[in-house]
Amino acid sequence: MRFFALAAAACATAAALSGCGSKASTGGTSGPPGTAPASAAASGTAGPATPAGSRKCGTDYCDPLDWATAKASTPLKQIPPFSEPLNVVISARSTVSLAAIEQALSQGKPTKQAWQTVSTASEVSLAGIHLKCISSEMANVAGTGYVAQSQAWRLGGCLDGNDLSLTGDEDHVRIWNQPVPGSKNGAWFVAASYETMCLVRDGKLQTASTSKVYAALHSGDVYHCVDGGPGTFHSAHPDGYDDAAADFSAAILAAAKSHGWQASQRTVTVTRGASSGEGGVPFNDTVRVLTVTS
Repeated sequence: MRFFALAAAACATAAALSGCGSKASTGGTSGPPGTAPASAAASGTAGPATPAGSRKCGTDYCDPLDWATAKASTPLKQIPPFSEPLNVVISARSTVSLAAIEQALSQGKPTKQAWQTVSTASEVSLAGIHLKCISSEMANVAGTGYVAQSQAWRLGGCLDGNDLSLTGDEDHVRIWNQPVPGSKNGAWFVAASYETMCLVRDGKLQTASTSKVYAALHSGDVYHCVDGGPGTFHSAHPDGYDDAAADFSAAILAAAKSHGWQASQRTVTVTRGASSGEGGVPFNDTVRVLTVTS
């Protein structure tokens, strides 16, 4: 959906501390729906670029083309193509860099409690199970077309993060940057989720921890399934998307406090082009917006 100059001008005067297309709440409740979704993300194809001047912008961020990623495919027929929610934003008003935030999330912590950068080009072997560290997904947050994430972080990094996935405790994020006028760092849009290492056996998804030997011998049937869906542990993180967003945001707030930074969080309500993600796990219309300043 394109926004014309008149709407952008109205937004510029109305927005104080929020993305204009989404209404904020600081009390944990959600406001009215935000920007209407674009069909490109739902189909998984790259749509036309949206000029920055025609999008609704506030001081925290500009509304993305869609608040969900483009559809991603998997090598397993048991996991059909899916979109995932952009459920956290580190706002353009933040003066602490993304690199400094990542460092704060890992500094002085045991490996399994430290957030580390992972790459789509890296692989790891855990208990004989051969896996890539993370896959690539596409989003259009800058209005210039769908692009792969610019960064990806995993709790515990690649090796220990995959170990955490055996119990359904592996939180990870994909991150996209959005230039925002007047901001040095721009806004960072985040897709967060908790996952369980899963595998296909006898045509069905199940947790990999129940069949480690089989998983090691059939690495092509092993994947990461979002908690709350088939092949996952449900008790600790029944809502793999919102639980991950909440815990990632809380980790940033705690890290900011320990480093003497000022940090705030509010929630906004948005409209997405999808309502469920990998494995049919539903996600809500809430986005957590964080501002971290030094």
